[in-house]
Amino acid sequence: MKKIAINGMGRIGRASLKIILDNPALDLVAVNDIASIENIAYLLKYDSVHGIFEKDVNVENDSLLVNGKKIPFYSQRNPEDLPWKELDVDVVIESTGFFTKEEDAQKHVDAGAKVVVISGPTASGGVPTVIHGVNTKDGKNTIFSCASCTTNNISPVIEILGRRIGIAKAIMTTVHANTSSNSTVDAPSKKTRMGRSGMNNLIPTSTGAATATTKSLPEYAGKFDGMAIRVPVAIGSVSDITLVTTRKTSKEELNQIFTEEASTARYKNVIRVTNDPIVSSDIVKDPHAAVIDLEMTKVVDGDLVKVLAWYDNEWGFANQMIRQILENV
Repeated sequence: MKKIAINGMGRIGRASLKIILDNPALDLVAVNDIASIENIAYLLKYDSVHGIFEKDVNVENDSLLVNGKKIPFYSQRNPEDLPWKELDVDVVIESTGFFTKEEDAQKHVDAGAKVVVISGPTASGGVPTVIHGVNTKDGKNTIFSCASCTTNNISPVIEILGRRIGIAKAIMTTVHANTSSNSTVDAPSKKTRMGRSGMNNLIPTSTGAATATTKSLPEYAGKFDGMAIRVPVAIGSVSDITLVTTRKTSKEELNQIFTEEASTARYKNVIRVTNDPIVSSDIVKDPHAAVIDLEMTKVVDGDLVKVLAWYDNEWGFANQMIRQILENV
């Protein structure tokens, strides 16, 4: 049984906790957050998008108590002050969003953790980006990044089409639910447009998801880019992936390929296909990285392709991290 600790109990940290507690191969031995333990317990129990947690959540001294399981709670700002050696921690999920650089994640290792999984993209060249299913084998590292929810959504699509058809170049737009980086009302922001109310606007913005994809699939460096549009929903996103193929294809062939790949050992838990006319609320709490909407597949003149891939941008991503931990750590 792998001993897991979570640093940062935001949206991804709390989703990860819930997934870990349902997996008998994992033992959650500690969480760390600078918010009060009472506040974290409340946010675990009551969730505006994923619903009320089905397990009992209580606070007992300096621990969370979830269905009777005692989870020690720490409030350390500095990772090097955490008792990972004492707790014999196998894996730390670094989900604060602050310790994404290699030298910062290394602080968990210095504190005694054997492996650190960064739940976000990293700018450190020495840290591999690992997308479960796409380049799972690259997870045999002391520190690695699982990139972002969008990268996990689009990378399997790119890998499959590149391998089965061939890709000359590609571009994507993620139509993305609001996150904590959106303002609820108009306010000053370093990214000017992102200061506008996420409740009232469609907001074009940048995304590093395409670039991060090329870290797991380096053959597409310089051939793949993208952008994001933040939209006024609380959860549930979809990527619009447009690409030029290196040979002629058809909607029927592409959808057959996706259907085949979804049933393989490599991708059966990572992607799902659907012929149903779904909308964003239909994929809330779906554990897959990508739900490919077969009805919306388009092909123009044999080589210009459009694919739509839905994702729960929290739950799907957290499940991807847990899959990678189970597979390679």
